[in-house]
Amino acid sequence: MTTSLLIFAKAPEPGLSKTRLMPLLDAQEAAAAHEQLSRRVFQAMATSQFSIVLWGASQHPTLVDWAAQCGWPLRQQQGDDLGERMAQALADALAGGAERAILIGTDCPLMSANYVAQAEAALASADVVLGPAEDGGYVLIGCSRAVPEIFRGIEWGTNRVLEQTLKSASQAQLRVTLLNTLWDVDRPEDWRRFLALQAAEKKKTTDGV
Repeated sequence: MTTSLLIFAKAPEPGLSKTRLMPLLDAQEAAAAHEQLSRRVFQAMATSQFSIVLWGASQHPTLVDWAAQCGWPLRQQQGDDLGERMAQALADALAGGAERAILIGTDCPLMSANYVAQAEAALASADVVLGPAEDGGYVLIGCSRAVPEIFRGIEWGTNRVLEQTLKSASQAQLRVTLLNTLWDVDRPEDWRRFLALQAAEKKKTTDGV
């Protein structure tokens, strides 16, 4: 059984990246925050045994560099909205021979290889697996077959994404497994939470615990 892990990524660009973190951070700092979060996810996935593909929102040189540094192929997202882009990438992985396809983004600080492994295990009996986010969206989605119907009619970027996705899955009579709920970094309070997490991790390392 083969599993393909798809990482959706955007280049860190001042004024375009993590703009909801402003004015707590200025444009340059928000872009740097975006890069820091992205690299954290890349590092967490680097130790996994999954077949990884980086799906970039563009062919920006930074994305090309990231893919080269990680040794992953870089593909460009295709579609008019986030739903179409995710549906296409997952379907592409399955059509390419993967028996399971799992997609994550780069702004969930708690994303880990173990969490993705839980999603992989869930797909042994489920059509779809979702990693809920505290804000009403999701930080992970995986499927064992193409399911374009669950990406249609979703109000992306709102707190109804998970609810609407589950409704669509139910209407399509799909078997869905939910993982533990995680949080991602979108707002200033999320960034403060991330900084606190970093401080705790650093203290744990320093204390040797």
